[in-house]
Amino acid sequence: MEFHGAGDPYFGGTAADWSLYNSEDGALAFISAAEAQRRKLVKAYFPTVSEAETAGAVASTRKGRISALPIKPRLDVPTVQISWIVGNKHVGEPDRALAEDLADRAKRAGASDADLIAQVVAFALACHRANQALVAHFRL
Repeated sequence: MEFHGAGDPYFGGTAADWSLYNSEDGALAFISAAEAQRRKLVKAYFPTVSEAETAGAVASTRKGRISALPIKPRLDVPTVQISWIVGNKHVGEPDRALAEDLADRAKRAGASDADLIAQVVAFALACHRANQALVAHFRL
């Protein structure tokens, strides 16, 4: 989320809290919810808070305050299966390859909602980061 302006617009303020979305050209942009819905854009999800804040700072054109807000995965995100699949992959596997694999698996399983696929990929990358941190911690 990017927080910009001050005061509630209903009472004459200029505050506008926008979320980070994946635009049609693949770039990240802060967009109002109404505009994103009109353009059928998908929110940007990230595996870690620091990655989200960094991406938000880069995408900000209004130079507001950036805050990464945690989400709870949708109930139809198969978290147990994803963590098992990612746990059986090598920790050195590139993020892009892992993301493509999980997106393909989700589509083959019947997922057609772009938001669901984005959450599946973000959760998989979060599991991947956790596995990488364990390997680094135990110096394996």
